[in-house]
Amino acid sequence: MTRSETLGRRFLCFALLVSLVGFLGFYGANGFVAPPPVIVLGLQMLAVILGAVFLRKRLFRNAGAILPLILVAAWAAATLLWADDPATALQRWLLVFMPSLLICALAASDPRPRATLVWFAALVSGIVLASGLFSGIVVAFWNWTIPSDALRYFLLDLNGWLVGITEGGRQYSIATIPREPVLYIPRYSGLTSNPNSLALFAAIITITLAAYAPWNRPEKRIGWVLLTVAVVFLLLLSGSRAALGMTVISILFVFLLQTGRHTLARWIVVLILGAAAALYIAAWFTVSVPDPEQLEVLQLRARSEAWRIAMQALLNVWPFGFGFGMTQEIVYAPIGLQTAVHSLPLTSLLETGLIGFLLVLVAWFYPVIRATRQNSENSVALVAIVALLVGLFVHQAADSSVFRYHWAHFVFVYLIGASAGLSGSRASE
Repeated sequence: MTRSETLGRRFLCFALLVSLVGFLGFYGANGFVAPPPVIVLGLQMLAVILGAVFLRKRLFRNAGAILPLILVAAWAAATLLWADDPATALQRWLLVFMPSLLICALAASDPRPRATLVWFAALVSGIVLASGLFSGIVVAFWNWTIPSDALRYFLLDLNGWLVGITEGGRQYSIATIPREPVLYIPRYSGLTSNPNSLALFAAIITITLAAYAPWNRPEKRIGWVLLTVAVVFLLLLSGSRAALGMTVISILFVFLLQTGRHTLARWIVVLILGAAAALYIAAWFTVSVPDPEQLEVLQLRARSEAWRIAMQALLNVWPFGFGFGMTQEIVYAPIGLQTAVHSLPLTSLLETGLIGFLLVLVAWFYPVIRATRQNSENSVALVAIVALLVGLFVHQAADSSVFRYHWAHFVFVYLIGASAGLSGSRASE
């Protein structure tokens, strides 16, 4: 690498660091405390602009590699023309796509994509382990609690400075007779905004560790096993259904790619899309009244109602959508709800219509299709990235943090760019 390329890669790493750590924080008496978004955005933009300057030759050469994401951004921008509040929609478009397009382009131009992925995995591992340790300390020494809806704040009073975590438990049956007995798993947020975010961090690193399993390198097995056990323990303790489902599917995908079962891997993608559609249809026809005789983990609860409302609204706007970023104002605010769709596919259809939804699918799964071609030889790093993309879609089938100003979105665009940087002649390592 040249000195300029080394600096460009370092700024890419710094952009990823800001995009993950900038969304961390802790709970205080008044809720989640995190760095101001304007500071996070400012540092992101500074890093990606400087990175683009130092990687400008590679950047332009690899611009075509991220064309699907560019098309998504272009169509999302076009929907602002018919949005009810184009000024607000434009602001949200800029927040999402300004840094993410450059992060994706830098990742595609990364002169050492494999080394960056290892660095990224180490960063995520650190966040997961630090969150687990933080949760343990707070729970062990918590001073008082503040109940709020289904969550509880565990707060430490450090000389008048309140710092803590949230806890939201989930019940599982461990007997043949439902609810007798019941296993209650507490779910802690750690340094993230909620237990589901911690679960997603843990799922990402679990999948990466599965791809990098050192079967043929005994000297690295002990460290790998210890880290894997710690991360999987925190993942299981999270009780997140989406994160657990994502992990299982992705590890299966890793196995299929590493054993050359590419056709079966493609069918897994088709089954994922079909299962997501079936889940939404089931929610449409299922009454969302909580059943006291059914375990909480088996109920969709708020998601079912949010999906039903979204699908009803979708009947009128499915061709072109009603404008990027406007779901809450158009769908839920008029009926007095403060919520999100909790589904990336439904959100894409509502805001950008069928065209935008298809473009999102192309951007998301083009690296997957490319990696599952017959006789294709995939590096361990590319297998990890493709499996993460598949798993992230599984997760986002029940969430909608991608294509929002959220750390999960910046993980997504990094994976898209890194997959391009690792494929074919673009990988320089």
